[in-house]
Amino acid sequence: MSGKFALIIGNTEYIDPGLAQLTAPGKDAEDFARVLIDKDICAFDDVKVLLNQLSPTIIETIDDFFNQKKPDDLLVLYFSGHGVRDEFGALYLAVKNTFRAKLRSTAVKSDYIREVMDQSRSKRQVLILDCCNSGAFAQGTKAATGVSIGTATAFESGYGRIILTASDATQFAWEGDKVIGDTDNSLFTHYLVEGLEGEADLDGDGRITVDELYDYAYEQVKLATPKQTPSKFSGKQQGEIVLRQGMRIEDIKPVPLPVELMDEIEDTRPYVREAAVQKLGRILKGKNIGLARSAIEALEKIVADDNTTRRVAQAATQVLDSIRQREQKADEERKAREEAQSAAIQKAEEENIALDKVQQERSAQEKAEVERLMAQKAESERVARARTEAERLAQEKLERERLAAQKTEEDDLIREIPAASRTVISQRTLFSLIVTILLIGITSIGGYYALQNLGPESTPTPSITEEPGVATTPVIEKPPVAIIVSTTAVTKNTAVTKNPSQTPTSTSTLRVEFSIYVAVSRVYLYKGPALEYGLAVQKAYPRGEKFTVIARNPSGLWLLGNASDGNQGWLYVEWVDLDMNPLIIPTASYIPPSPPPSAPTKPKGGGGGAGPAPTCSPSEFC
Repeated sequence: MSGKFALIIGNTEYIDPGLAQLTAPGKDAEDFARVLIDKDICAFDDVKVLLNQLSPTIIETIDDFFNQKKPDDLLVLYFSGHGVRDEFGALYLAVKNTFRAKLRSTAVKSDYIREVMDQSRSKRQVLILDCCNSGAFAQGTKAATGVSIGTATAFESGYGRIILTASDATQFAWEGDKVIGDTDNSLFTHYLVEGLEGEADLDGDGRITVDELYDYAYEQVKLATPKQTPSKFSGKQQGEIVLRQGMRIEDIKPVPLPVELMDEIEDTRPYVREAAVQKLGRILKGKNIGLARSAIEALEKIVADDNTTRRVAQAATQVLDSIRQREQKADEERKAREEAQSAAIQKAEEENIALDKVQQERSAQEKAEVERLMAQKAESERVARARTEAERLAQEKLERERLAAQKTEEDDLIREIPAASRTVISQRTLFSLIVTILLIGITSIGGYYALQNLGPESTPTPSITEEPGVATTPVIEKPPVAIIVSTTAVTKNTAVTKNPSQTPTSTSTLRVEFSIYVAVSRVYLYKGPALEYGLAVQKAYPRGEKFTVIARNPSGLWLLGNASDGNQGWLYVEWVDLDMNPLIIPTASYIPPSPPPSAPTKPKGGGGGAGPAPTCSPSEFC
């Protein structure tokens, strides 16, 4: 058995401030749902209303509405609210959470509704859009913004589908937050409701089809305002889609009788009026219920007229009685159909309840089976763990017993050794220990003595001037500047001979200079490598001080450089920031001999935070 179902969607509230708040859609949804669910009007089986809902809820409800329907079910989807078009001309139905900047994720796209309708099994579908730009629904997503609608070619694939829209692609159903026309509803919905209440039965046959309803609403809207043009599109429609049928005669708008027939009814001659009664009877047997209602009113007027003869009155009464009997029979048939439908619905509900019960029992059995299997698996795992634990304990016990037996055997073996043997073993062990300790002591003392007394192979003797009767003291000469041999840069330098008594001569030598910077908190300049001769100058140089390196000692651990204030001296390589291999710096061709060990004075403060320099003998280059 086929059914009639409707989904009514209305939206009056919008989060996006750019979408005006509306009042008409709420009233539209309520009134349209009322005429559809009314048993005396459209008598739909189920009508669901969604008002001011979010887009996810609406999309899910639309999907459920078109799903699992039979081919002959009548489905009516109605929307009242804002319609928004994007830059490509696609239509979106705006709902409560719709933002114009995020239409794809917050609105209901017309393409989605089209796909759901295409996939539904129902072949009788009616879509009603009462919103601005609603005519854009039939264009699909390829239409240009602002272009009027032509033929709805996009819906040729829809079988038995009719789309009614309140306006074309360039018109609005509202002006601001007010509807067009003097009505609480939007103009289009107002005349849809009025038509379903009986005004749209244009042929008076007691039925209102979708085509009749649209024709009535179209004519009324066009008479009310030229600003709005409703549109209708249909795809592969076969036959008529009836929204209301079985209308009572008293609910049908009377259709005026022909003028000639009215003259015969008003005629006082009995045979003329009797002929008029026969014509009225034939009208009552026809399909035009509007004319039938007018015929009944005329017959009742003839019976009530005092000038009517008895024969004419009896004829009119017989015709009215036959009509009443027919209406009574129709009412009985209608009630029987309703009772049958109620019984079918009740039976379907009972079947659903029984099916749910069977499903619940099956689910309970499946759950019990799953629980049994899980319990069985848990028991198997517990038994396996217990078996493994028992095997482990048995192995540990066997290992303990084996170790205990081995220890017992060793103890027995020790007890069997004679006391004399044990004494000899103890004496040998003690002797070996004493010899080892003596060797270690001798080695340590010899190493310490060698370290303390090991001196340089040769120590040059500084020149000493002796005078009679005067104590002789060593005179430490100021170390001459080292001679640099290079082929990179030419600078003036003073050549010094090995004999201090000779006079230095100014010669032109080649010298390479490198720029370095102090990398520790402070440093001092020394007169020679490895802290030889003491400080060259008492001044401490802070971190970041720039030096110009002109030579290095053979090991590359000491650098000869000039400070920015002109002072010259030796720097330890770890005190400065050197981004090169120090071995590429030229080696000083001559470094003066160091004074005797007792002559140099230990520097005070050392490198000042630079850490201790390497310890070397006075004549060694570190």
